[in-house]
Amino acid sequence: MMTQIIPVNESRICNFTKITENCQLFRYINGYDNKAITKLEEDFPLAFGIRLYNSPEQVEQILRIIYRPHNFYCIHVDTGSDIHIFNSLKAVARCFENVVVLSKIRTLYSSIRLVEADLLCMKEALKSTIQWKYFLNMAGEEVPLKTNLKMVQICRLLQGRNEIESEPAPPFAIRRMKWVYNLTEFEMIKTKVLKMPFTLNVRLRKGCAYGTFARKFVHFVFKNDIANDLFEFLKDTYAPEEVFFNTLNSVDGAPGGYNVTITNANRDFLSRSIKWQWDRHFKCPGKFRRNICVFNNKALPWLVKQPEMIVNKMDGDYDQVVIDCMEEYLHNKTLQAGVNGFNKTRYLQYPHIKDLHKKNKKNLWDKI
Repeated sequence: MMTQIIPVNESRICNFTKITENCQLFRYINGYDNKAITKLEEDFPLAFGIRLYNSPEQVEQILRIIYRPHNFYCIHVDTGSDIHIFNSLKAVARCFENVVVLSKIRTLYSSIRLVEADLLCMKEALKSTIQWKYFLNMAGEEVPLKTNLKMVQICRLLQGRNEIESEPAPPFAIRRMKWVYNLTEFEMIKTKVLKMPFTLNVRLRKGCAYGTFARKFVHFVFKNDIANDLFEFLKDTYAPEEVFFNTLNSVDGAPGGYNVTITNANRDFLSRSIKWQWDRHFKCPGKFRRNICVFNNKALPWLVKQPEMIVNKMDGDYDQVVIDCMEEYLHNKTLQAGVNGFNKTRYLQYPHIKDLHKKNKKNLWDKI
């Protein structure tokens, strides 16, 4: 599918270069330094990688929602984006020692370049002196549903396991890998060339491109030969971002991995709240884009009750109110950290957490 570069009206882009000249004032006005932070959070730093093509204002808003001085943040701006978007976010990053902004890849929907952009941010995270425990990849049109503290509490329940949607690749996903696709700057072109058979002794799995990855698993992605071979096999296929991490998670010896089926449809995938157009049990309070619900403010009463960590998707150009309300809601929740406890019961019923609890019930509860 052809990806069109949309000219950016510079007047619509917030002049971050100007307003970040005084970093102390910028941080104060935008509330970066007024977060209530617990020792639990300080002892359990997280890393975030955010991919975006446009909407630098929305990404800055996401950053200020999830920002904590002890975490690590990497933002990858598509090289096909307007240069003012990169410069704007680069100006923001200048005010923080733990925020990195890159622009190295022209990402393309359903191509290996999405994986490459995530890997770039993972590399930056590993180079950081911050000893983060989990890496969460995000898109520019996603918004957290949980405070940083709640995310930490959920990640601690994982006990070093990944949180990746994964199921055996269905026939339609296997068919996508039957033919070679050529990548140009703007599109993927299906050829009539059959791919060589997948020869690794690994069963391909499919799932969401976004997840929560344990630090040891991120190391594994870069150092394991199977990971490299799988990447090479997938790089000229359609939608490899829905196969790469999902398959590696099931490889024998993969840190934090498992073969349990975890799916959004079964409501046991914690990293994302995402609603597809073919979900018969859900009516989208918004509109669909690429078969995914773009939520508006009518969804707020439903969203705040969901157990997942992040919602996909929200678009400020469509409805800024829903994002602003989520920001205020999460800010208030942060202030109430000592008032409202963490209800573990629901999370301990998820299959990839439940078996950990069964194996060593006392030890698990002692560590929470």
